[in-house]
Amino acid sequence: MPIFKRRKRTAVEADPIGAFWSWWSESGAARVADAIARQVPANLSDVLTDLIARIDPDLEWELGPGLHAEHVLIVTAAGNPSRRAVARRWLRAAPPSDRTWEYADLRRPGPAFTIRFDGLPPIPIDETVVSMEPDSSAIHVGVHHPAFPELPVDVQRRVTFLMLDLVLGEEMVETWVGAIDTLAEAPADAVPIEELLPAVAAFAGDHTLEDGSPAWKMLEGTRDGHRLIATAEYPLRSIRRPHLDTHVAVSIRYPVVRDDGLPESEMLDELRSFEDHLTARLGGSGNLLAHETSAGTRTLHYYADGTTPAGAQLQAATTGWPHGPVSVEVTEDPAWHNVSHLAG
Repeated sequence: MPIFKRRKRTAVEADPIGAFWSWWSESGAARVADAIARQVPANLSDVLTDLIARIDPDLEWELGPGLHAEHVLIVTAAGNPSRRAVARRWLRAAPPSDRTWEYADLRRPGPAFTIRFDGLPPIPIDETVVSMEPDSSAIHVGVHHPAFPELPVDVQRRVTFLMLDLVLGEEMVETWVGAIDTLAEAPADAVPIEELLPAVAAFAGDHTLEDGSPAWKMLEGTRDGHRLIATAEYPLRSIRRPHLDTHVAVSIRYPVVRDDGLPESEMLDELRSFEDHLTARLGGSGNLLAHETSAGTRTLHYYADGTTPAGAQLQAATTGWPHGPVSVEVTEDPAWHNVSHLAG
């Protein structure tokens, strides 16, 4: 029973996430469950919309059947990278799931077979065909539905993204799907949309470790005429850790001995030890996601939770490096644009 709502902010609260969960625990969970049982969930639509808009006016919410509980409440950034962190903080503050309610901040694959928009005929998902073109880091997808030629272009795009979220789930779309094209005509290599999920799941399995966690890959190139070596988590996608919305770049100077500007083995060991020291200072506030080494500088790319003092912690931890200056630059970057050149 998806219900999507959004509105503009009308009030500011010191802790709108806490206010939401206080209301939910005191009465909201029971009231919404009762409204669903009476088949009138829209009766509480305005209340939920108001409370969630106070957290962030660009968040969207929906209700549906849960995976392990009777119902799920989903509050999502709806593909907006700049709002993923607040949606994840909402989720991290949620109470434990129970038999009635569970919670999520990403849309899941769902059993919906028809998409409906006001004033338009129903759009059956099973009539959709797709094309798939994999490369080294993603599958590029083209989507066609027989109704597309009759729809405005903006509606075609909305339907396309909603279909992909329903078939794959928001996390899989954001992690493994690259370019998305809305096609007015069916491509020659089109297959039914039902084949998309197993294809993307197989691609993801081939590009992650056995436990599903990210692997690391090595890249090599040049920068300003100097040899450059980089390693990065793969896939490097902010959707995996949306609460890490702040980029902390730590640039470490080291003495150049080799002709190619890279560190010799003993210096590399020291750099790795210093990296371990910095990473340990972060604790659970952030992660090292990539590093680049060239021409006497090694840059560590950390991403941290902007509500924590992670940047200051890293700055304080850099004082022990004896071989050259260390600089720290902290930038708000919820979409991880600062490491996009390493994402593949």
